[in-house]
Amino acid sequence: MEKFNGRIFVVGDSTVCNYPVPDRIYLPRCGYGAQLYNYFEAEKEQIVNLALSGRSSLNFLTDKSGNYSKLIEEISAGDYLIIGFGHNDEKREDPARYTDPCKSMDDADVEGGASFKYILYEKYIKIAKAAGATPILCTPIVRYDSACEYVGTSVHETAAGDYAQAIRSLGADTGTQVVDLTSLTRKIYLSDNAAAAYFHSHATYADEESKAPAGMDGTHLNAFGAKRVAYEFAAAISRSGCSLKNYVKRNIAPPQFPKDFAEAVWAEYKKPAYAPFDPAHTAAEELAPGWYATAFGDLGGNGFSPFGVTFKNGVFSVWSDPGQTKGKIAPSGDGIAAAFTAVPVTKNFTASARVRLLEAGGGADGQSGFGLMLRDDIYVNRLDVAAVSDYVVSGVLGYPEGNAVFFRESGKLNRADNPVTLSAGSELCLKLVREGQIITAEVTAEGKNFKRQFFDFKLDSVDGRFAYLCLFAARSLKVEFSDLKLELTGDFSGA
Repeated sequence: MEKFNGRIFVVGDSTVCNYPVPDRIYLPRCGYGAQLYNYFEAEKEQIVNLALSGRSSLNFLTDKSGNYSKLIEEISAGDYLIIGFGHNDEKREDPARYTDPCKSMDDADVEGGASFKYILYEKYIKIAKAAGATPILCTPIVRYDSACEYVGTSVHETAAGDYAQAIRSLGADTGTQVVDLTSLTRKIYLSDNAAAAYFHSHATYADEESKAPAGMDGTHLNAFGAKRVAYEFAAAISRSGCSLKNYVKRNIAPPQFPKDFAEAVWAEYKKPAYAPFDPAHTAAEELAPGWYATAFGDLGGNGFSPFGVTFKNGVFSVWSDPGQTKGKIAPSGDGIAAAFTAVPVTKNFTASARVRLLEAGGGADGQSGFGLMLRDDIYVNRLDVAAVSDYVVSGVLGYPEGNAVFFRESGKLNRADNPVTLSAGSELCLKLVREGQIITAEVTAEGKNFKRQFFDFKLDSVDGRFAYLCLFAARSLKVEFSDLKLELTGDFSGA
């Protein structure tokens, strides 16, 4: 068989993309684009996976990664372009991502949402053809349905229209090869839904003896599932009239359980010693209805006395004793005092507060921080240098020169490039919003507004039931939070 000498470009969303930094969970996410190399006569580097988590066909075009520009600049004659959007195009609540599946491929009007077909045709199919490359449309994989019905949103039939059918129709109208992954995965899942659960990302396992996956992500695949979808794609291409069939490896076979499943497990995973928060059986002090006090993590000592949280007349005061250098926000870990409340991971919400920096001691430095934190888990009065979990913060890291908005993802501490200068008496307005896949952190300080959106940010890897909203302070700071508002705004559903 002749070896392929060109490149296979891939665009799409989180069900398609590579994950350069694996999730620190039992069965990390993996997009099927990352597994295509197993089934084609091509080297890994010949498959250029430009897909990105959280993107739709629309916002991929303007994403700051520059991946769309890379596609335009590099795709050339003899290449292929696999197009795998749909999951996030369905987000009607997000104008930056939403596309309308019912509009025609000739409809350039963006009123009420850009046309899904128009974007796919004008921005992807035509781009590939103009370069002498071959485009291939993929319908989105199903979302896992525990009831094993696979109708409605699990197969991308929404109130706005049928996204998989829009892709099928576009392919027929433009003579573009379509691989119907919606139908292919639906058939597999309907045949054995219990087995199909093992295709998906899971946060943890049920018990040490069985290691049975627990905490399923019903949208995203693990490497075993991604490899199965990649196989189905290759098998469908081999049955098609698309010239890419000439480069499908001979005698391909689907991945097998348990061998390929075992390879999908993160080898370094250790189930956290974590007891889910239970207000009926906890030593946490309830400060106000549903709000509790805690200090936890790497607190820099052997006691909790330098840390405090109080509530009076609608105001929360939180501190790490300004007279001592205790607690921190650092690459190695965190130690904070906080008032916290539990927010179901299935709920969208809006939270806001005004915060005033009352006092900063001599130990305040680049590891000082405060703000509204949305995190994966919570610990009640626990000294533990290993309590390092993912979070997003609407607040400031560093004193007196700090950065508004910071986050920890896959264990790595990151800060946005939003410089802020602080002093005792500084006042800021903070806001955190979750809308489906999107978490938006916003800080207003010094007359400037800083905002950052996080797409597909995992906050259910440890607890699984709740995320925790914290009003926190760390390292020689004392702050007060007022005008606190928390409103649940509906159920979270989607990719």
